[in-house]
Amino acid sequence: MTDEVWAMNLADAQKRPQKAISIPYYMGTAISLYIMWVSSSMLGAYIGPFVGDLEKYGFDMSFTAIFLVMLKGMWKSFKLARPWFISLLIAGLVFHTVEGAWYVLAGALSGDFIRLFLCLKGG
Repeated sequence: MTDEVWAMNLADAQKRPQKAISIPYYMGTAISLYIMWVSSSMLGAYIGPFVGDLEKYGFDMSFTAIFLVMLKGMWKSFKLARPWFISLLIAGLVFHTVEGAWYVLAGALSGDFIRLFLCLKGG
């Protein structure tokens, strides 16, 4: 839910002349998606036992699909996406070498650091 709110608000902010987040737009997306998340979670908790394993319908891919659609909307160029690729590489390496969920932090920080480095370098 947070990723979707962030992506929608980033897209909205980029369309605005002042390139800033709109608090009313943010609250509208955050509250709307929160209500949908809670409602669909409750519905899933009630009907889930009757449906069975959702992997056979392909629903296990839904989160990945949503994330890929968000990335496509934010894609500007290969050059600007370099931090994404570094982040993906580092997260993958940490996932396969370190126990626990440290790959999330490693991927996020490596993306931040490479972006900072590129900004300071001028590229």
